[in-house]
Amino acid sequence: MAFFFVQMADPQFGMFAFFSGLTDEEVEERRSRQLFVRKAPKKITGFADESRLYTQAIEATNRMKPAFVAMCGDMVHDPSDQSQLDELFRITDMLDDDIPIYWVSGNHDVGDAPTPESLALYRERFGPDNFSFDHDGCHFAVINSSVCSNPVNVPNEWENIVQFLKDDLSRARADGCNNIILLVHHPWFLEDADEGDGYFVIPRDRRKVILDILHEHDASAVFAGHWHRNNYAEDGKLLMVVTGAVGYPLGDDPSGLRVVKVDGAAVTHQYYAMDDLPDSIEL
Repeated sequence: MAFFFVQMADPQFGMFAFFSGLTDEEVEERRSRQLFVRKAPKKITGFADESRLYTQAIEATNRMKPAFVAMCGDMVHDPSDQSQLDELFRITDMLDDDIPIYWVSGNHDVGDAPTPESLALYRERFGPDNFSFDHDGCHFAVINSSVCSNPVNVPNEWENIVQFLKDDLSRARADGCNNIILLVHHPWFLEDADEGDGYFVIPRDRRKVILDILHEHDASAVFAGHWHRNNYAEDGKLLMVVTGAVGYPLGDDPSGLRVVKVDGAAVTHQYYAMDDLPDSIEL
């Protein structure tokens, strides 16, 4: 049976205010790292922009009526700021009760180098960071890509992710699933599976471990966020899709969300800017 889901990423409450306080030198330094920050005319406080954009996304999702929402990380900019979390959850509560939302941990949610404490706090707020679920014959796996990026403080968590993914995908194939999709925050790569390391991708040694597992079980796609712009690449038959931000854009792509259609083993997708969100989706 064909269905569709909505993928969102990086609402990142507090990011507009944070970037509005940067000096010209700090703006240029970030632009040199392909973080295309726009100089704000004046300092922003609060998160009115994030609230407006996320509300648009939730209201459009209610109109479209997807099977579920996958929120691919960086829900807030500063996880120690309770007001950011409160606003995130206030607006999320507007989502219709019959549309589940699956949280995927991002580096701003658990840290660039997660610790036992940051992971425990995330799990208390959002639930497990490594889990899976099924919908109409399609199997979805979720893993903590921040651990994959830098497990120095939690090496056992990296080992657990590898074992979890092997066991989970083997079980899904044994149960006869039609399709396997991985939901994460960090992209595994942006252009080529063998590209070098960098802030926006998973380091090659751990990247290869996960990609080998995905290929072994014939996974069809990975959906991620983190880059605050869209990007599309492939590794053989595996799609690597990076989705632009619900919140602050860092490239040419405007704030928006992605609609992903699944029909058996086929996966298609389209990104919609906030000013062009559809009222319904045809399968």
